[in-house]
Amino acid sequence: MKDLKQRIRTDWHFLVVAVTTAAIGLNFLAHPGLLDDHSAYAFIVNVLDDAVFSVPISVSGIVGVILFILNMRQFRSFFLVVYQFVWMVLLLAYAWRAVSGFPNSTWIMAACMNAAIFFLALWGDEDVG
Repeated sequence: MKDLKQRIRTDWHFLVVAVTTAAIGLNFLAHPGLLDDHSAYAFIVNVLDDAVFSVPISVSGIVGVILFILNMRQFRSFFLVVYQFVWMVLLLAYAWRAVSGFPNSTWIMAACMNAAIFFLALWGDEDVG
């Protein structure tokens, strides 16, 4: 068990991708024709079309990429909090739509992005072992 915990801690990136892939596949299996149902995404598309929400998301992502390129790690914690907030809002919106009778897969990807951001903040992005 200790070995498994260590492997999860050092290779969590792959695990998050694998869990996301499995969950998306299972969701497609449970809801055939899911991608043809545009009503599942209508609500969030209307919200994201509004510049009040989409511009800050875009700017924070672009600034994060620039800071990464410049290797300015001192701002990473702040941006992880911003990214966690953004992806949590998206998770709640998509999950609410799924619970309200509009099945979609986006809540799974948003949940896994939240997990990735959480683990990145918790353990960092460098090898632990």
